[in-house]
Amino acid sequence: MKLILAGVTVKRFYQTLHFRTMANPVTLDDDVLTSRVRTTAWCLLILAGLIEAVFSRRQLWADGISYLDMGDALVRGDWKMAINVYWSPLYPFLLGLALRLFKPSAYSEFNVVYFVNFLIYLFALGCFDFLLRATLTDRPRVADIAGDVSVMPRWAVFAIGYAVFLWSSLSLITMQQPTPDILMAGLLYLATGLLLRLWSQPQRSSLFVALGAVLGLGYLAKAVVFPLAFLFFAISWLLAGSCRKAALRVLVAVLAFFAMSGPWITALSQTTGRFTFSDTGRFNYVREVNNASPNPYFQNRGTGSGHLVHPSRKIFDTPPIYEFASPVKGTLPIWYNPSYWSEGAMPRVHLRRQLAVIQHWLTFYFDMFFSNQAALFVGFFVLCQMAGRDLLFKQIAARWPVWLIGLAGLAMYALVFVESRYVAVFFTLLWVGLFSGLSMPPGREGRRLVSLVTLAVVIAVASPTVVSALGDLGVVLKGQPHNQWQVAEDLRRLGVMPGDRIARIGGLFNVGWARLLRVTIVADVPRANWRDFWCSKPEVQAQVIETFRRLGATAVVAEQTVGNEVYMPGPEWHKLGDGTFYAIRLAPDRAK
Repeated sequence: MKLILAGVTVKRFYQTLHFRTMANPVTLDDDVLTSRVRTTAWCLLILAGLIEAVFSRRQLWADGISYLDMGDALVRGDWKMAINVYWSPLYPFLLGLALRLFKPSAYSEFNVVYFVNFLIYLFALGCFDFLLRATLTDRPRVADIAGDVSVMPRWAVFAIGYAVFLWSSLSLITMQQPTPDILMAGLLYLATGLLLRLWSQPQRSSLFVALGAVLGLGYLAKAVVFPLAFLFFAISWLLAGSCRKAALRVLVAVLAFFAMSGPWITALSQTTGRFTFSDTGRFNYVREVNNASPNPYFQNRGTGSGHLVHPSRKIFDTPPIYEFASPVKGTLPIWYNPSYWSEGAMPRVHLRRQLAVIQHWLTFYFDMFFSNQAALFVGFFVLCQMAGRDLLFKQIAARWPVWLIGLAGLAMYALVFVESRYVAVFFTLLWVGLFSGLSMPPGREGRRLVSLVTLAVVIAVASPTVVSALGDLGVVLKGQPHNQWQVAEDLRRLGVMPGDRIARIGGLFNVGWARLLRVTIVADVPRANWRDFWCSKPEVQAQVIETFRRLGATAVVAEQTVGNEVYMPGPEWHKLGDGTFYAIRLAPDRAK
C-alpha cells in the first residue's frame, strides 16, 4: 500500500510539471512551476524541521551545555566567564536571551533551546532561498550567450536546491545537538547571495557594507568564517569591475566586517595577552594532527611544540582521575574552555603527518560523494552533458564564486578534522553553484528529460531524510521520557543540591542532567578507562571514591557504556532515570 501511495504521489508530482491535452502538450510557465515548487518545499521543510526539533528536545550534549553556560554569562554581564577563546558568542547569546525571556523550569529548559534552534533553522531556510534566487537572477548564464541551448528551468534548480538543503540541514548538521552550525550556514548562504548580487550591481556600495556585516556576524557565529571572509573579499574585488573603484568598495566591506567582529577579537586578545580571533584552530590541530592526549584532559602535547601551562590535574593513576574544579567555571569546566587546559601547546607541522591527515579526509569526502551524494553527482553529469560537451566548462564556470567557496571550506577542514555537520554548508554551496549554472537543449524533449532527471535527483536526495523524519514523528507521537530531567530529580532526592560538586566515572559528553540540576562536574574517570575502575579490586574502588570525597564531591555519577558490556554496581549505588546512570552519595570532606 505504501508503495502504491508513493507511486501515485510521484505521478501527480510529474503531472504538475506537464499538463497534456488531446491536441498538444502544454507546459506550465516556469514562474508558475517555480512558485509551486517553492511553496511545496517550504511547507515540507518547515514541517520536517519542526519534527526534528521536537524529537531532539530531550537531549543536550556537552557542546550545548557549554553554549548555555556561556549564554547565561553573556546575558548577566559576567564578562570574565563569558569571554571564551574556544566558543563563539552569537549562538550562546541567542540561547541566553531566550532563557532570560521565557524563564523556563528545569523540565522545559531544553524545549526553549530547541525552539531557538528551530527559529535559526527557519532563518537559514530564508537565507538559502535568497541564495537560490540570486543564483538565477543576478548574472547571465551560459544559455544567454549560446543560441543552441535553453535556460535551465528555475523550478528545477529550486527543487534540487531545496532537496540539498533538506539533506544537509537535517541529515548532516541535524537538530539533535545544539550547535551554531545551522546559524553559520544561514549567514554563509546570505553572504554568498550578496556576493552574486554585487556581481550584477557592483556600483551599489550598500551591498559591500551588507556583505562585510554579514560575514562579521558569521564570524561571531563560528570562528571558521574569519579566514573565509577574506576569500569573500577577494572574490568581490574580482567581480566588482574597475580595480580602483572595486578596491574602495572592498575596503568598505572589510571595515564593516571588523566593525562587527572587532570588539570580540579585541576582548579575546586582551584576555589571552596575544592577538587571536579564536583558539579553536590551535586546539583542534594539536589534538587531531599532533595527537595531544588524552582528549580533552591534555596531559601531553603529542608531536606539538611548546609547554602545557595548566593542564587538568591527574590525581590518581589507575584508574586515572583528572580534576578540573578551578579556575574555569561552568557545568563541565573541562569542556567549557578547552583552550585554557591546552594553553601552551602549539601546533607543529610535520609534512608526512599532514599529508596523511589530508589523505584521510579526502577519502572521507570521496566516500560521501559516491554514497549519499551519488545522485547529485550523476544528475549533474547527465544534465551537464545534455547541453553539449562544448559547453561543459562554461556551465561549470557560470557560478564559480558559489562552488569555489564550497571547495575552499571543504579544503580548509581537510587540513585538520572533518565532521559532517562542519562541512554540510560547503557541500550545499558546491552543489548549488554547479546546478545553478546549467543549461539544457531547447524544445519539449529537453524539458521532459530535465523533468525526469530532476525528479529522480530530488527523490534520491530527499527521501532518506523524509523517511527518517517520519520515523522520528512516530517516536514523538508515542511520547518521549525526559531521562536527563529524571536523572537530575533522582539526584536531588539523594540530597544533591544546586551548586554541589559532582565526580564522574565513565563520563563523556552526556551531561544534560548536570545543567538541569545546576551542579558542577569537578573530576572524571574518563570513559576510556571505565574498566580500570569496575574491574579493579574493592580496595582500589574505595580509594577512588575517597579521592572524590576529598575533592568535596557530594556524589559520584557513573554512566553506562554504549554496547554489550555493562557494569554491575553494588547495592550502595542508586539507579538514576532509565538506568543509564548510577550514583553513590558521599559525605564530602568540608575541610578540603
